[in-house]
Amino acid sequence: MGQEIELMTEQGERFQAYLSGSDESIGGILILHEWWGVKPHNRQWADQFANVGYQALVVDLYDGRVTEDAEQAAQWMREIDQQAADRKLIAGIEYLSRRGRKIAVYGCSFGGKQAMQASLLKPELVDATVMAYCRMETDPVKLAQLQGPVLAIYAEQERNWPEKQHNFEQAMSEAGKLTESVSYDAAHGFTNPTSPRYDEVADKAAWQVVIDFLQQEIAG
Repeated sequence: MGQEIELMTEQGERFQAYLSGSDESIGGILILHEWWGVKPHNRQWADQFANVGYQALVVDLYDGRVTEDAEQAAQWMREIDQQAADRKLIAGIEYLSRRGRKIAVYGCSFGGKQAMQASLLKPELVDATVMAYCRMETDPVKLAQLQGPVLAIYAEQERNWPEKQHNFEQAMSEAGKLTESVSYDAAHGFTNPTSPRYDEVADKAAWQVVIDFLQQEIAG
């Protein structure tokens, strides 16, 4: 139901994105992919957000590269030019916010880390952040820049849970910012239907929490 579009950074760099939902939508959702690159389920997320009234944009930080190989994905993640990625994140946020509506960012794993990065790059334009089983920012000075609340979704089968949840909540508290936490007895990757660790029950439960959170924060 969506379409592939081309966006441009302020520096004139062109990049690909997937757009779903109407320009008249109640709010915008910027979606960041996992370390595999943009896969069909990322576009499906955008379509699902569009189905409940949002305009969603999946920004491709890998310039069309996609892999099923974890070693290759890890290499791409390590080698990413974060400054170039930042320019895409900013362009995506500005595209969605051009009608003055509220904006949220959403991502899992590598995408979750990039979602927080996007929120910190343009805090004045991001009204809510949703991130799942990702590396967490724990610097209260950085987190103090946030202008909206954060929904953090955790996978209880990760080795560093619940420590990562505790550390993030403490950092957010020190920053004077709001965070909502939810965790599931599932493994890292449980929202990815192409992963052997996909957990349909946990995925559906988490999705409903995300929709409820967004309804309250950017559509209410």
